[in-house]
Amino acid sequence: MNKRKHAIITAGILTSALLAASPFALADHHGDDKRGGHHGKHNLEEMCENLRKGKGHFNHDERQAKMEARWAEVAERLELTEEQLKTWEQIKQEKREKHEQRRAKWQERLQERCATVEQ
Repeated sequence: MNKRKHAIITAGILTSALLAASPFALADHHGDDKRGGHHGKHNLEEMCENLRKGKGHFNHDERQAKMEARWAEVAERLELTEEQLKTWEQIKQEKREKHEQRRAKWQERLQERCATVEQ
């Protein structure tokens, strides 16, 4: 009986220690560094260069074309009637306008950040 108590207490202590230590053990791990920066942060100089050249994530026309193709594919799968297609187009236009507003604000903030990097 005494061994059983000690085994349960030991298991509980080890479990508690593992649970308490796991956030600390994994705190510095952020996965692969695909963005070219330190721990998942963007390389600001490279990002500003891409912004000026309009390539990669900043190629708006390419991204817009992909989005249009996606919307068309979904509309085709839904087999919408003419009236539903009109509503679909209105929804699409509203989303596009909201996106353009967010994009304009985002571009503005990014250009300000890039201006401070260049100085």
